Amino acid sequence: MLRTILMLNVAPERVGDVLQRYDDEQILQYSLDHSDAISSEISVATDAAGTILVTAVWPDQSAYDGWVENPFRASSNGRLAELLKDSAVGIGRTFKIVHEVKKS
Repeated sequence: MLRTILMLNVAPERVGDVLQRYDDEQILQYSLDHSDAISSEISVATDAAGTILVTAVWPDQSAYDGWVENPFRASSNGRLAELLKDSAVGIGRTFKIVHEVKKS
């Protein structure tokens, strides 16, 4: 399995706008419904620095690549870019999950 981490750099006063965009467009839900993603989350830095992490778990690299190539992702990235400091959404870093534990 694979975890992707996408870091969005946002002016602190625009964090709410980015979160609202994710909610309005149902970006996380769309990605689950139209890809092989297993789960996804959006997190906000607790120090109010304006950093947002979008993370997801995928069965493999090809599943993530399929999402990266999805036309919806490209169009939503364009709308998100106007809210970001560096005006680019980019591609998430990928990490192989090598060990996992869960409460039963």
